[in-house]
Amino acid sequence: MITNKDIEKRAIWELIGYFETQIDAVIKQSVIELNKLNKLNEIQGLDPKSRIDKECIKNAIKTINSDDYSSMFERTGGIIKREEKFERRSQNLNVLAEVIK
Repeated sequence: MITNKDIEKRAIWELIGYFETQIDAVIKQSVIELNKLNKLNEIQGLDPKSRIDKECIKNAIKTINSDDYSSMFERTGGIIKREEKFERRSQNLNVLAEVIK
């Protein structure tokens, strides 16, 4: 447990609302990423993709968070240890798990 405090249902709904808006932004940006990919596929003579895949979502998140310091660090060639990435990710998942309880 992170805070040793109970969380109100209204707080959970607020958090869900926040995630919904973030998901909407990622989906909209991933459509743009899919269109970019399809233009490149067309240039190479490949068939266009009709589904948004993992890479489109990943690129959309990177584009949305492009002003984030850590993503800029990675994009400019900085190296973040695998353990540090896993630690940050597991902390985020623990927060989400605590909120869902």
